[in-house]
Amino acid sequence: MNYEMVVDSELLNLSIPERYLEYSEAYLNSASTLNSAMLSGQQENSWPNAAVVLMLSAHAVELFLKGAMYFKDANAHIAHHNIETLYKTYLNEYKDQSYFFEMPFISEYPSMSEAEIQALQKEVKPPLPSILYRYPTESSTKEWGGAQGFEASSFSLILSKLQNDFKRLRNEIT
Repeated sequence: MNYEMVVDSELLNLSIPERYLEYSEAYLNSASTLNSAMLSGQQENSWPNAAVVLMLSAHAVELFLKGAMYFKDANAHIAHHNIETLYKTYLNEYKDQSYFFEMPFISEYPSMSEAEIQALQKEVKPPLPSILYRYPTESSTKEWGGAQGFEASSFSLILSKLQNDFKRLRNEIT
């Protein structure tokens, strides 16, 4: 058997923002691979697998957004994992329409006013996708609130769009 060692030093020639984009691509590729395996029957179409696809996808988005912002400001201090907030910051930094992409992990509040949304968010803080999809329950004694669902075929379109958008944006950002 031939072994091929992969080492982290291959990244040393890349800037830190470029490393974030490399990791983002790897996480998104992994999400897409597992999603495709679920569709083909190579992996079980189960909630644990779906949650991993969602977690990997959400983390890919987080890393992409952070990498893009580090390209704008290498000294930016981003000490959180809230991808909705990161996305808003990204859109504020990259105002031109050519930098837009549809971010799939946005909370929606149909038929609610802005005041109602803010009141609800103060009362009930939804978990971050990177936490929600990483753990089966909120704690050892508490379930996650709400219902969760996933459909692999539909999500494959979202993954493909994200992959295309990230490739396009990477060329514009770098």
